[in-house]
Amino acid sequence: MEHPLSNITKLFVSNLPQGCTPWELRKCLEGFGEISGTYVAKKRDKAGCRFGFVSFKEVVDSKELVKNITGVKMGENKLKVNVARYAVENSGLSELPEDKTKYNRAAGQPIGGRPFHLRDVRSYSDVVGNSIGGGGPFMGHVVKPLGDMREPSKYVVVPDRLGAFKSLFGVSLVGRTVDLETLVDFDWLLCIAKILVANIQYLGGLSILISFHDEASANKFLESKVVWGPWFSRLDPWNGQSFPIERVAWLRLIGIPLHLFEPEVMVQVGELFGKVLHAPKMIEEDLDLSVCSVAVLVGDAGRINDVVSLRWNKKNYRIWVEEEHEVWVPDCLGVSGSDGSKASMSSPVVELHRSGSEGLEESSVKVGEGEGEEVIGFNLEPTHAASNPMHEVRDCGGGHVF
Repeated sequence: MEHPLSNITKLFVSNLPQGCTPWELRKCLEGFGEISGTYVAKKRDKAGCRFGFVSFKEVVDSKELVKNITGVKMGENKLKVNVARYAVENSGLSELPEDKTKYNRAAGQPIGGRPFHLRDVRSYSDVVGNSIGGGGPFMGHVVKPLGDMREPSKYVVVPDRLGAFKSLFGVSLVGRTVDLETLVDFDWLLCIAKILVANIQYLGGLSILISFHDEASANKFLESKVVWGPWFSRLDPWNGQSFPIERVAWLRLIGIPLHLFEPEVMVQVGELFGKVLHAPKMIEEDLDLSVCSVAVLVGDAGRINDVVSLRWNKKNYRIWVEEEHEVWVPDCLGVSGSDGSKASMSSPVVELHRSGSEGLEESSVKVGEGEGEEVIGFNLEPTHAASNPMHEVRDCGGGHVF
């Protein structure tokens, strides 16, 4: 049986723009072939650039692929691309006979009749300087495997006949909001625009599944980019396509010295782990200055628990970065308790905006055609409206089907 990785070519991609996600990297390069996976590292390479890996299926000429991609601009950054030197996908190990003496050979010497050492390419260990034994790249040492980069050893064969949410084909759209505030307030934006939907479901990261009552309403909304353009960076019909894993991670930054307790510092720390979606802005009135929360967009499921060193004025300060254990969901889903109040899983973004307001007035906004189809919204005080322009209008009035 053919090895599952034998038809995969993995490329090392450097000079990624700040805050780049695996999804964005995939979208940038998907025109060059079929992509089986993307990964963006949390670390930087020796040149201080963000980097990642892209795996392509059924590549006929890897050199030609590298040549075509090199120089492609992602935002303002020109990408630097090479074949990932020590990736299992590129090593051709499935075609090589077992050779117990291969680690005693000099670097660059052929193994099993094929050259193992490739020129002008870098491995993950070359980039971050973590080769075992300190002898430079490979040099007869076994390279330490990366836990989050290894292919899974367990597989489940899913029958081709299966496919979830088929009933939503034609009546649902998948959207990726431009920012976290838009995601949290999406139900209010629909209310202000007098657009009725059947359901809003969270997909992770900045993405949501929007279901309409009929196909005509879904198509009309999709065609009205003048309406949804400021809300979404991407909006597509749902037809069974797959999406990369994205999630919003809320990080607790513990131990930032008082003289460095600045939003700019918090953003810089957050950018080490992903694209910063939210950071404190007005902290002078905070009562607890020992910890702060930052929201970042990440492309993997591994929980974040790390230590970061702040270098300032020739001094180093160690701080701790710990991900919140509570699973976060945006308030736009309209999840309510049995008494009509919001469920305990409330959005930290909304709570931060609401702090300081004198009271909240509940209002029932109809978003469906049948009885009981409603979401509970809040009319916030001017304090919140001033801090977030999206909340300036709260009188939704009567809705109509879009």
